[in-house]
Amino acid sequence: MSNPLIMRFLKQPATIIGIITALLFQVFFSLIWITGYDHVTDRVDQLPIAIVNEDGTNAQPIVDGIAGSLQFVTIQDLQLENAKEALEHREIRMIINIPQGFTGQISNPSAKTELHYFLNESNPQMVSNVMQSVALKVTAAMNTQSSNSALSHTLDAMNLPQAQAEIIKSAASSRISANVEIINPTTNFAQTMVPLMIVTASFTGAMLLAMNLHKASSNLSGQFSKWNRFAARFVIMGGTAVLISLVGTIMVNSLGIHSNRGFLLMWLFEFTVILSCMILAQFSLLLLGDAGGWLNIALLSMQMLASGATIPRDVLSPFYNWIGPFSPAYYAVNGMLDLVIGGNGVWKDMFYLLCIGATIAVLSVLVTFLRKETRISREQEPVPVNA
Repeated sequence: MSNPLIMRFLKQPATIIGIITALLFQVFFSLIWITGYDHVTDRVDQLPIAIVNEDGTNAQPIVDGIAGSLQFVTIQDLQLENAKEALEHREIRMIINIPQGFTGQISNPSAKTELHYFLNESNPQMVSNVMQSVALKVTAAMNTQSSNSALSHTLDAMNLPQAQAEIIKSAASSRISANVEIINPTTNFAQTMVPLMIVTASFTGAMLLAMNLHKASSNLSGQFSKWNRFAARFVIMGGTAVLISLVGTIMVNSLGIHSNRGFLLMWLFEFTVILSCMILAQFSLLLLGDAGGWLNIALLSMQMLASGATIPRDVLSPFYNWIGPFSPAYYAVNGMLDLVIGGNGVWKDMFYLLCIGATIAVLSVLVTFLRKETRISREQEPVPVNA
């Protein structure tokens, strides 16, 4: 190997573009992920929790005490059924339910009672871990408070030594137990990773397809009009999306991750995800030419972050929390969680994916219309000579 050979490599446009692309992967992922995940733990208090009081006005001081002690957004105006529906759609992250008769039971030193908690495991793993910790802390605090209030007057009247009184209080401090009901339970960690896998694979594959279709379209610019080439791109993308989504769904099912809504709906949803990703990736190249591939790197990083596949969107920095609903990945993650773990919002997510794809397709038509076509002259077909 000689230095002149290296220099000739470096003078090739493909080599230069490859180096810049590798560099931009580092730049975009570092910039986007670090700013997006910056101080995430400081924003855990933005996770919403519903407190449902079924014990009337007697329990309102307890509700206020729980709400005041929690460093989370608390919602108190929901009925239990409405709260469960919001939990199912991930609009809230946990329900703390104070059942009827709760205050009467805790006022009786000999009685035991329960606080009810509802969790939805069709969420990023971080949500389940945080909320289970909250349930333990709330129950422990309630036990301490109830034992102190119920026994203090009695123990004071008995004039017991302080140490002995504390022993009695400690023995009585487990009258309230936590009854945690899991909605959409999962025992396989791989299920929680499927949404991130689908988003990453779908958009990465869409990026590579878009780049190659753009190159093929440029090579054919002298033979076909821009509208014919534009239509051909979309036909190829549609056919490829059908094939890739079918293979992907078969792979996921054969590896033990099944949809609770059936194979057909899972395949149809994955097809919608892949097609919307392809349309978005193709638009970047229609808009910016070859430089659109670099824009797609930023879009890949941004979508993986803002999708909510790894951590809940509530705790992301404000910009990424705001931009998430405008990307296919946002709805892809929601829908895949519904399909492989549990939930009822898959049709809604599919609708938004179709809306995003249709909007970007219209913009693609507009960009193609506005771009002037540069074509080399066609080769003339030989004209037959009459004998």
